[in-house]
Amino acid sequence: MSARRLLVTAGPTWVPLDAVRHLANFSTGRMGATLARAAAAAGWEVTLLYGPGCHPITAEDERRMEVVRFITFDDLHALLRERIGSRGYTGLVHTAAVSDYRPAERAAGKLDSSAPELVLRLVRTPKLVDEVKPLDPEIVLVAFKLTASQTREEMVWSAQALRRRCGAELVVANDQATLTAERHPALLLDEGGVVAEAETAEALAAPLLSQLVRRVRR
Repeated sequence: MSARRLLVTAGPTWVPLDAVRHLANFSTGRMGATLARAAAAAGWEVTLLYGPGCHPITAEDERRMEVVRFITFDDLHALLRERIGSRGYTGLVHTAAVSDYRPAERAAGKLDSSAPELVLRLVRTPKLVDEVKPLDPEIVLVAFKLTASQTREEMVWSAQALRRRCGAELVVANDQATLTAERHPALLLDEGGVVAEAETAEALAAPLLSQLVRRVRR
């Protein structure tokens, strides 16, 4: 097996409500696609699991890496079980914005749109990042934690709590309030604290891949 075989997830996961509607989030897939491109350029053998984001995946991307598209939460769940369960990857960069809730029951056909209101009961989905280490304890896991209007200290606390819970070697923390089309400020943390800071996805790639290489070599 190649010592640099990387799995990257990116984009949103849709959750069906009925035959024509779904719940979604605003993830574009840009972060994961950017990191996947940087890894491929650095010599990693990359597989990108790409959801229904609006960031374009080009023909050049398809030539430089394996791109596997998914749409729903269940699609990504199955792909992660298959790919990580194969124990064929040395690292996972899990940037996908995974849905936290799904309808308790999916409606058959199309929900009636003539009613004055629609009440949905949602239930939690499994935390996919928590399933990674049980499937492959040796894989180097990079988790991502998006917060909303938190201070730097709160972001670090939230990210470290996620890292400890899922067993990730590294975690990237960012906050929705600071994201723009041009900027994607992020903190990269390991068990010791912040190891790098970046203002864009492109700037995050080099320190993240450097930290991955160090842990793969171990």
